[in-house]
Amino acid sequence: MKKLAQLMIAVFMGLMATACAHKNIPTPFTPTDLNGKVTSGDYVQKVDNFLLILDDTASMHLDRQWQCQLEKAKLVANNMNNTIPALKLQAGMRVFGPNSYSLADGSALQHGMTAHSKSAFGEAINSVIRTGGNTPLARTFALADADLASSKGDIAVIVISDGEENIGGSSVAAAQALKDKYKDRLCIYTILIGNSPAGRATMEKIAQASGCGFATDEEAVSTPAGMASFVEKVFLKPAEKVVAPPPPPVVEKKCFTIELKVEFDFDKSNIKSQYFKTLTEFADLVRAYPNHTVNLEGHTCNIGTDAYNMKLGQRRADSVRNFILKNFKDIDPARLTAISYGEKKPAFSNDKKDERPHNRRVFATFTYCEK
Repeated sequence: MKKLAQLMIAVFMGLMATACAHKNIPTPFTPTDLNGKVTSGDYVQKVDNFLLILDDTASMHLDRQWQCQLEKAKLVANNMNNTIPALKLQAGMRVFGPNSYSLADGSALQHGMTAHSKSAFGEAINSVIRTGGNTPLARTFALADADLASSKGDIAVIVISDGEENIGGSSVAAAQALKDKYKDRLCIYTILIGNSPAGRATMEKIAQASGCGFATDEEAVSTPAGMASFVEKVFLKPAEKVVAPPPPPVVEKKCFTIELKVEFDFDKSNIKSQYFKTLTEFADLVRAYPNHTVNLEGHTCNIGTDAYNMKLGQRRADSVRNFILKNFKDIDPARLTAISYGEKKPAFSNDKKDERPHNRRVFATFTYCEK
């Protein structure tokens, strides 16, 4: 009897720790290329490290349709690995089940943490060929702490499992403890294999424990588009758009025009002392704005011949110009021009005796804008 019992136990353990057939497992798909989203600058890397936690316990052997749940999990893991764009990542994979030896209650770091290589990571996934043992998911989260201890930057923990835990305490509490240690650096994402209601509830609570992850299932990530959406959300984030600062407001400069008017006695071109102050103020302004030129216009009334009045108007314009240049030697002479209009441009009526004297003048305008 004792030998028979030992034989039965050996057979049972052998069944529980065996490779399951590839029944009804779809062939790998062509992954969506997400590299363009990164190279275009529209998306940037979201995490610096990721740890895949893969369930290969006894409950992952066959589902109710006699399909190998471990092979489904491996297919999901491989499709994820092949969809991840070219990023600088540290990657690791921890399994819980028979690979840790012995079959019961174990968990082992199967790969990493090391620089992510699709080929090397794929080999690690494909090396998991047996199912068996209980489901120490809580303990696995505790051991993952050591895997991540030397990591720098942000972390994604991705759990692929049927969610059927049975030993070692609450996996949700263990996930929360991991989150509490790494805080905002860590998010947990779960992918449910199979359709266990209890497993789904557990996987959802694990994802919720991190506050920033989410739960999904094998069906949602079974297509290239579905897996691309998952990978994009886990590994990428939209780049912050660099908004160019608004141009400085256009401040319109205030411009001003002042007039200079110096009147002369009949047939005279000498400047009367009453205009000295006016000319000095005008010259100060001309000096303050060295990029401006000034045209000094000499005018007369209509008494006298045209030729004489042209010469008289010129003498008056020259008199004002000479006054400014003599008293303000830092003003460039080239900036002041003197021209005569004689009696051609009267400002007042020459027919009225009281208005005629106002035509005997030098007139100039000077426009300047605030600096």
